[in-house]
Amino acid sequence: MEQLKLDLPINVLRSNHVWGSYRHFPLPQLQPKLVQNACIKQMVPGDLSSFCWVQNRMPSNNECENLINVIYAPLNFKDIMLATNKINIESIEVTDYKSNFFSAIGLEFVGFNTRRQRIMGMISPEGFRGMSNICLSDKYLNWIIPEQWTMEDAATVPVVYCTCYYALYMKGKMRKGDKVLIHSGTGGIGQAAINLALYEGCEVFTTVGTVEKRQFIQKTFPSIPENNIGNSRDTSFEQMIMRCTQGRGVDIVLNSLAEEKLQASVRCLANGGRFLEIGKFDMISNSLLDSSIFHKGINFYGVLVDKFYLASLEQKKTLWKGITKGLTNGAIKPLCRKIFDTSEIENAFRYMAAGKHIGKV
Repeated sequence: MEQLKLDLPINVLRSNHVWGSYRHFPLPQLQPKLVQNACIKQMVPGDLSSFCWVQNRMPSNNECENLINVIYAPLNFKDIMLATNKINIESIEVTDYKSNFFSAIGLEFVGFNTRRQRIMGMISPEGFRGMSNICLSDKYLNWIIPEQWTMEDAATVPVVYCTCYYALYMKGKMRKGDKVLIHSGTGGIGQAAINLALYEGCEVFTTVGTVEKRQFIQKTFPSIPENNIGNSRDTSFEQMIMRCTQGRGVDIVLNSLAEEKLQASVRCLANGGRFLEIGKFDMISNSLLDSSIFHKGINFYGVLVDKFYLASLEQKKTLWKGITKGLTNGAIKPLCRKIFDTSEIENAFRYMAAGKHIGKV
């Protein structure tokens, strides 16, 4: 009765017979902390709402020479697959992915080097990634941005064109007159591959998933006949290829489709054709491939440009020279893009994960 006389909204009786009450004490709001190096980290694997900026380690003195002040950090499909738990990081990374400061997300950057030159390129994996305000560049995987380009233009270029050069030239030996099937033609890699194939004088076939994307291809690449644009949502493109090539097939397939669409893509190859696989899903899933297709003398290549930092110095130099030549002769062109602010990480990932984007994010 004595306790009730106090007229408290809440009465708490502890096991030691001590009475008390709950009170609300407003705590001071946490203030943003100014740090020199921050990176994007996903706190809960698979949860896109758990992205946040966290403090990263500072580079050591011997790393400072290759330091980049990042202005744009492009997204790639591998980032989406990792963020949504579609692929498991342990199965694709050789680096210490459990490190407190390591983030597997981010492959490329656009920014300023220590000499204040405008630089675009692919990151070096030693403790830094592109989804950071500071990263380390690889000597043979970065390029000075052409004067006529904005940094936003440059942000659409590094990974997609490195992937396409590595696949189409270094593996696929693409040359004038080849018939080339490029899947998902409105994506970053799709557009880059189409630009390079048309520059070389190849006949291009491509696939898209919506009417809007078909119209984009027709408007952006008017030299591609409407009959050469197929559907990436089913395997009907196989009939399109056989019809347009009189049953011969194509010389090169740049593939990002999975499962039965991958199998149909392999069947699109002509004798001696080259299959360039850039998708990771079937590789990670250990999907079976009909080996009878190899009686046509085809070559099958897994193209993993995100592992290119492990390549030999000779391979890196070859790629660097190829990209440099493309920047000089105009074969490499900036792509269309969608820009998100540093505070819109979740929105950017959800936008790209929906698969409706065109170009780079």
